Amino acid sequence: MSTGHNTQALRPSIGGMLSLNIMDEVGELKAKPEWLSGDRLAVSLVKDDALNVLLMVLKKGVRLDQHRTRGPIAIYVVSGSVRFTAEQRSEEVAHGTLVALDRGVAHELEALDESIVLLITAIE
Repeated sequence: MSTGHNTQALRPSIGGMLSLNIMDEVGELKAKPEWLSGDRLAVSLVKDDALNVLLMVLKKGVRLDQHRTRGPIAIYVVSGSVRFTAEQRSEEVAHGTLVALDRGVAHELEALDESIVLLITAIE
């Protein structure tokens, strides 16, 4: 279980388990001076050879430009809403919604509100 903010990605030990409170992590991100002066902030919560979980806080209007990933991804909108576009299909994704995407598909994201997003990537 996490008891304090991690300065680097947490890596569960083999056979181990990791438990985090997402909103505590968000609070720690938003307490950083970079949040006041910037438009986004992110931290890796879990990172190993096959799985990465990235927590992002995004201010309204922030865009993540079109890109592709080597493995499949999923985004989960914890709060706020984003516009997720992939292969010329655009969808408004509100809090509580999960979107998954196959590897190699061009995609982009725009925060329609201040948003908290988990990005889960898998590498095969």
